[in-house]
Amino acid sequence: MALTCLLVFLAANAQAADEKPSWQIEGKVTQNNGSPIQGASVRLERSGAGPQRITTDADGNFLFIASSKGAYVLRIEKPGFQNQTQSIVVPPKNVGPLVIELIPVKPMVVSGESPEPMQFSDSTDFTVAGITDWTAAGGHGSDVNLRASEALAKETRGLASGSPNEDVRADSPQLSRRRDQLRMMISRDERADLHRQLGDIDEQMNDSLAAVHEYERAVQLDPTEQNYFAWATELLLHRAIQPAAEVFKKGAAAYPHSERMLAGLGTALYASGLYAQGAERLCAASDLDPADVTPYMFLGKMVQASSQALPCTEEKLARFLREHPENGFASYYLAVALWKRLGLADSRVADRVEELLDKSLKINSKFAEAYLQQGIVYAATAQMSSAITAYEKAIEADPNLAEAHFRLAQAYKKLNQPEKAHQEFATYEKIQNTKAAAIEQQRREIQQFVIVYKDKPPISTAHTP
Repeated sequence: MALTCLLVFLAANAQAADEKPSWQIEGKVTQNNGSPIQGASVRLERSGAGPQRITTDADGNFLFIASSKGAYVLRIEKPGFQNQTQSIVVPPKNVGPLVIELIPVKPMVVSGESPEPMQFSDSTDFTVAGITDWTAAGGHGSDVNLRASEALAKETRGLASGSPNEDVRADSPQLSRRRDQLRMMISRDERADLHRQLGDIDEQMNDSLAAVHEYERAVQLDPTEQNYFAWATELLLHRAIQPAAEVFKKGAAAYPHSERMLAGLGTALYASGLYAQGAERLCAASDLDPADVTPYMFLGKMVQASSQALPCTEEKLARFLREHPENGFASYYLAVALWKRLGLADSRVADRVEELLDKSLKINSKFAEAYLQQGIVYAATAQMSSAITAYEKAIEADPNLAEAHFRLAQAYKKLNQPEKAHQEFATYEKIQNTKAAAIEQQRREIQQFVIVYKDKPPISTAHTP
């Protein structure tokens, strides 16, 4: 009897020793009001292994079995909601299931408008009724995102063929004569191309209200891709974000192979605060002509400004690097995208990010942002001496790079060097104040459209969705 019990005990222990340890990763997907979300797609990813996928049940629950320790990434998607990405470590530090909230994707509306889906019929449901100044504008997200939105809007405008020449003064007699000629020509023969050209002249002469109506009339007479794009970019430039998105969407539907139309739509969505949707349109734009740099550059700037990872960006930026290995921005933007998604969740990511940044700096030794990102990685991996060196090189390349001064101050503070930290903080504040004043002035110089919707009173446009 004793011998039999001993054999059973030894066999059980041997079997347990042969079994590999495993851990449960369980959780629940809910709305922000706590109600469960059924049918959400949940994907568990780990570097070097194939992903696991599951769909949440009626109670919003999901369950995975992880067979090895390390860093994992959960990706949760559900139509009608913003995608979520969450990094976890196995074995989990916290006991109990995860609770992941998905935020509904709201339709883009203007402040004061009822939250109804935008209509995309043959005619638009808005009219540009006037102009106002920057003080009437709303804001969305951080100032970093707002500045990125404004920069992308200007660059999108630059994609318009025949866009205004900024070197010509607004009060130039030459512009005035040309405007009179176009008006006379239109009175004899109303053509879409003449209205578009007149819109360009009006914009150069700072008569934005007249310009947007000329562009609109051009589309009414001849809805070509060029006319759609000119109208949409004029709206976007003057902060009529939702109307711009409406026109871009109509244009993209009519011209699905227009790369710049998709890029413009992505920029408008990003400006409205729909960052993931904006990035997805840029990814689609990059697929139309993978060799073209423009969509990747737009996408990279979105990644750089965003506080979190954006969908599809890594895949497209990796292709940017394959297509243009000589472009320093290609490796830099991919490094930023990798770092924002995984950071320290995977020990190999830091090495890969450093490798990409080194490549950028070999191409351009004065690439201040690459040095800055290098310092961020070093600081996160407790290489403070290397971080300080990287921040100093960033400042040497661009003395007005405010974030480099701020992070250098933080590094000095951690190393108990208060005098150096104080000096860098003071420099940071001085640069920030100067930049803020310059940006405020630039914003005030841009006329902002006042939009009237059907059966709605006139309201000024805002950035908030």
